[in-house]
Amino acid sequence: MIHRITALLIATVGIASAAPTLPFKADFSKFPASSWKSLGGDWSAADGVLKVSGGSGPKVVIDGLAAGDFQLDVELRPETDGAQAGVVIRGSDFAEGIDSFRGYFTGIKAGGNLVMWGANDPKWRAIAVRPVEIKAATWYHLRLRVKGDNLKLYVDDVPITDLTWPVFDGIDTAFAQGGVALRALDGAASFRNLTITPNRVPALTGGYTNPVQTGAADPVVLHHGGKYYAYTTYTPDFPRMPRGIRLYTSSNLVDWKDEGYVLKNQDTWGNSRFWAPDIVEKDGTFYLYYAADERMCVATAKSPAGPFKQEKEQPMEPSSIKIDGHVFEDGDGQRYFYYVTFGDGNEIWGGKLNNDMITVDPSTLKQMVKPDQPWERHHGAVTEGPEILKHKGTYYLTYSGSHFESPEYAVGYATSDSPLGPWKKFEFNPVMKSTAYAHGTAHHCFIPSPDGKETFIVYHRHSSLKETEPRALSIDRVRFVPDPAGGPDILQIHGPTSSLQPLPSGAR
Repeated sequence: MIHRITALLIATVGIASAAPTLPFKADFSKFPASSWKSLGGDWSAADGVLKVSGGSGPKVVIDGLAAGDFQLDVELRPETDGAQAGVVIRGSDFAEGIDSFRGYFTGIKAGGNLVMWGANDPKWRAIAVRPVEIKAATWYHLRLRVKGDNLKLYVDDVPITDLTWPVFDGIDTAFAQGGVALRALDGAASFRNLTITPNRVPALTGGYTNPVQTGAADPVVLHHGGKYYAYTTYTPDFPRMPRGIRLYTSSNLVDWKDEGYVLKNQDTWGNSRFWAPDIVEKDGTFYLYYAADERMCVATAKSPAGPFKQEKEQPMEPSSIKIDGHVFEDGDGQRYFYYVTFGDGNEIWGGKLNNDMITVDPSTLKQMVKPDQPWERHHGAVTEGPEILKHKGTYYLTYSGSHFESPEYAVGYATSDSPLGPWKKFEFNPVMKSTAYAHGTAHHCFIPSPDGKETFIVYHRHSSLKETEPRALSIDRVRFVPDPAGGPDILQIHGPTSSLQPLPSGAR
């Protein structure tokens, strides 16, 4: 039997007239009840499922419940493409209307394939959005772990376990405590199996918080002899300071030492715009690739600590090679060189690197990807910062999209059966994008943890939410997970994070 309601549900602890407390478990079979208050929309319940249709942003509030730190689990289902379903937390001032509340909202949008987190304080403010496949008329498990100013949001169409990574792991300080409500938008939605318990996840006794090093941008990291070497773009504070590539060293990816310039402009072709290095070793010689005056150059040294110099002060050939060089060595020993040139925006090209490590075979050059998707065209049409990973025989070309000064700067990837393509972009790019707590998160490389058991993305972020420079080094975890549709494994990034994270495995 279906009941129409203006007040719903009952806590399974205490009596119906008492204010709900934690732990709380919704019982969609026992109502009307005084524990819930509906605001807009047409709500009904049957067989343990709460449904809503109509109205402008309808909500149903757990009347009297105020929670600060907690874990919330709920299954939700947007019924049609374009519909949203989600949860308001730490809320107050609830009333009828699309945005008539104060607090955080987290939810999913079917068809639009979005997971979102934002705040009404008092106007809507987006905190984080990420593309994730969300199908209409499909149940999704949403979990929130909230403690202090940290929110971790998990979403999956299968049960969430301790191995599930959060879609967002972020920081926001707008609201510390408040009520909880279920909310729909732009269509019908259903909810079931709602529980709220105290957040008893043990606090970390040690770890790191991003960023881990200021003053560093466009990082590439070499792990050599048990030590990490991070070569970076460096923006001097004063016009007369030297130009070149800056080096930082670490034993654990977290604590970094500034070693100064590993390459100076007087030891190379070019005078300015020393950007985006890459480094490889061959037969005891280290080759440092970098842009100078928007042309790629190569300098060498016998030690990863440098100093690096050019034997012949000239850029690489052919002349189309401009910025953001990257070298990938395949299993057969063939090396490939990837770079960015300026055509239809910033395009990524690639070809075979010759044995001299300085020139590229022009007969093999071809376009890899170009900025032809909306997420790659904020403040300019840009695909840049190429990196190649090989996993289970599939090549992954990861890259940065949009202008580096844009708060929309993000990381995406494409896959291929060949190191030179053709490439198929991942359907739900970007896989890491800027948020309200971390702007400009993109140009990156990948590196193993000290014991080799984990993989990290090392990337830069803006100095603040208002200033790009000086950019800062950040690290987060990366893994591959099976694609339910049977395609290549999906590259997953736990980031960008701004909350306390466990140290890399093997770190001291």
